[in-house]
Amino acid sequence: MAKQRILIVDDEEDICMILSYSLQKAGYEVLVAHSAEEALANYELRIKNYEVDLILLDIMMGEMSGLEMANHLRSDNVQSDNLPPIIFLTALSDEDTVLQGFKLGADDYISKPFRIAEVLARVAAVLRRTEASRREGDEAIRQEDENCIVFEGIVVNKADMSLKVDGEAVVMTRKEIELLCYLLTHRGQILSREHLLKNVWDSNGFVLERTVDVHITHLRKKLGQYGKRIITKSGYGYMFEN
Repeated sequence: MAKQRILIVDDEEDICMILSYSLQKAGYEVLVAHSAEEALANYELRIKNYEVDLILLDIMMGEMSGLEMANHLRSDNVQSDNLPPIIFLTALSDEDTVLQGFKLGADDYISKPFRIAEVLARVAAVLRRTEASRREGDEAIRQEDENCIVFEGIVVNKADMSLKVDGEAVVMTRKEIELLCYLLTHRGQILSREHLLKNVWDSNGFVLERTVDVHITHLRKKLGQYGKRIITKSGYGYMFEN
């Protein structure tokens, strides 16, 4: 089983060393950045691609604070529900800072100085909650049989290439059905245009990437209220949101 990956962002090298050693000893894979700028430069893409399971984020750092980094991640075309959980580490304990952190999506908050045992316990607790939430979300989409995909009010039957949205039949082309099926079965993953062309169109470079954009536009219109669940990840591709 792959190790869960934790990103530590703190400008105090001693704290990074202690946390890194303790987390690795506890069985986690650890990434370290000594500033918010370094974290975004080196790991933002990995965060967006769900390659980081949790962020331990100091608030008071250099030019960009931890709060600013969290705000950047939430506003930069990344849906908040798809960010890894964040535990803020800080010497600040005033109520306003705590509330600001939670408004930016903090999952927990640990004041310095802290005990390593407390950090490990809270990390484990947050990861357990996140995993439980993910499993509950996965139950929303299920394969009733090999031909039928159901997600909330969307029902796709691959046998007769039909679609129903909230009980109403919707006319779709074969390729639109195939694209929708692929998006649903890869829900929560960012899929590049190149990837979609290769896996949905089985293209070897003879189909234009613009073709994907046109089909996505059609899908959004035909899915009604669910069309907004197809998210554009600027510079990366598309994702069907949980």
